[in-house]
Amino acid sequence: MSFNKLPIEEIKIGMSATYTQTITDADVKFFAGLSGDRNPVHMDENYAKKSRFKKRIAHGMISASFFSALFGTKIPGEGCVYTRQSLNFKRPIYINDTVEAVVTVSSIDLEKRRVVFETICKVDGKIAIDGEAELYIPVEFSKILINDKNELLKYKEQILELFLHSFGHEIDENLWNWAYMDNPNGNPIVSLYFDNSKLVGHYAVIPIKFTHNQKTIDAVLSMTTMVDASYRKYGIFVEQANDVYDKAAELGYKFVYGFPNKKSAPGFKKRLEWIIDDGLCVSSLSYDDLQQIKTKEHSNLISFDIEDEDNLHWRLNKPGCSYFRNNCSILKKFDDKVDIVFSGTNFSTLDRNGRYNLLLPSGLTIGNKEFDYIFGYKLFDYSLNSVDFKKDLIMSDIF
Repeated sequence: MSFNKLPIEEIKIGMSATYTQTITDADVKFFAGLSGDRNPVHMDENYAKKSRFKKRIAHGMISASFFSALFGTKIPGEGCVYTRQSLNFKRPIYINDTVEAVVTVSSIDLEKRRVVFETICKVDGKIAIDGEAELYIPVEFSKILINDKNELLKYKEQILELFLHSFGHEIDENLWNWAYMDNPNGNPIVSLYFDNSKLVGHYAVIPIKFTHNQKTIDAVLSMTTMVDASYRKYGIFVEQANDVYDKAAELGYKFVYGFPNKKSAPGFKKRLEWIIDDGLCVSSLSYDDLQQIKTKEHSNLISFDIEDEDNLHWRLNKPGCSYFRNNCSILKKFDDKVDIVFSGTNFSTLDRNGRYNLLLPSGLTIGNKEFDYIFGYKLFDYSLNSVDFKKDLIMSDIF
């Protein structure tokens, strides 16, 4: 048997489909056994002769079920969901009557993806049953999981267009190339969801090298999440993220991490099982403020790998940024201040007249708090469960 499958965009008001079937004695007996409806007006000829119908009648729901046959196989077709049906039984349908079921599109709600049909069953051209049905047509996405830079380039223009529609401004192509193409640590993992040929969902991670106890740890950084505004009710992001994480774990990455904003952090925690540290902030500090901070020995912490030359060279060549080193710290010029993107063991060699932005626990009453900054992660390797992170701004693609 062949089935139709009409996209909702191709369904038009007035479209119709027809199904015809003769209802036999065997059909009535089978339905009675299936439904438990053994009303004698359907089963007992002697009883039926004394009724207002004068002979046995078929169950009305047998004919009404023909509507479902039409919806599931002709219009809308495969994958549709039958949500409601009203029925008016106007004339009896007798055994051996030939029933013509007709469904006709009466209204379409593209936003809610609902189609309403007029439903009619006729015998000898006379209406025996009428009513109205509503069908929901789910979105069925085509999905692509990319783990190759050259393959990703094929979709670059669509990705940039989705970014524009999602955020209202264009992405810096140099930054996109830096993150996805120039990264020396490996290929990105990118999930793309399409509705027909339209890109409607994007989630990606890029590889970053960390170190712990002088051993390299490969991890991935959570990047931009984009879902077309019309598709945000379908839970696309969670599906995409889980697909990406499964692939990352399969490839041997130890964890995914990122810096979600206040609005998205609860979703990462609840729906993706991230561990969230919302007790961080970026503070503006003077030289004297910095001297009050006690830095920790970080060899036993998971730390961004500044000893890997390729990893560090790439990170410090982010377009539009100017980085420099001072002793064991890495800094970035930002307006009239300096971001300490990687903090060393002391700050004594810094400019005494400078102002510095540093990621700190919110509980420290040092300097002026600029803004909260949330860190989160999800482990793929649970042997790291008891290990803490050295949290630096260099871990973020924003700074």
